[in-house]
Amino acid sequence: MKNLNLIVIVCFILFYFSGIAQTDKISSTTKGAKNSGLVFKKELEHRLADSSYTDVIQLHKLSGKAQSIQFRILINKAAGDSTILIFKDIQKGSDLKDPGWLLDYNVVKGLVTKNGASNDEVYIVLYNSNKNGGLLPGDYSDLIKVKYKVADITALKNEIKSSMKIAQAKASTFNGIAINITPTRNEFKIYARSK
Repeated sequence: MKNLNLIVIVCFILFYFSGIAQTDKISSTTKGAKNSGLVFKKELEHRLADSSYTDVIQLHKLSGKAQSIQFRILINKAAGDSTILIFKDIQKGSDLKDPGWLLDYNVVKGLVTKNGASNDEVYIVLYNSNKNGGLLPGDYSDLIKVKYKVADITALKNEIKSSMKIAQAKASTFNGIAINITPTRNEFKIYARSK
């Protein structure tokens, strides 16, 4: 009788804890799959001062055929940001090989600091000039490339944070019907340190 109780207890423990392990495994696997809308590829990155970089904006779970996309990138403007990022350029990624895709942007610069960085807003419009030639529903891992530089911060001993933040992301079909591309994660945090 004692052996039977012991076996039942051991089986219960094995099944119970293996269920917990599987549940954790599933939730960690789906964690990355939860991103939707217009997001930077990474949530955060460590960068060296006085260096140039390129990071990617992706589009996940597009639900309709997008003829046009517009959004803003706020640079050095999130809570706790230091003014250390310098916007350089924005370009179409490999998902936009069709020459009908046109990318236009305008930079509204803030006051430029001694290190050359400023609090900027970049207004971006992306649209397809072909009639009903937009992006099909789905995921796009290389939609737009953002080029920037981390300012020279040679006297810095510890890392400091700044960011690029996606704001007011909107998309529409050829007929002007809105498509939700609101980011589930809109801030790309950059931690910079001197060389």
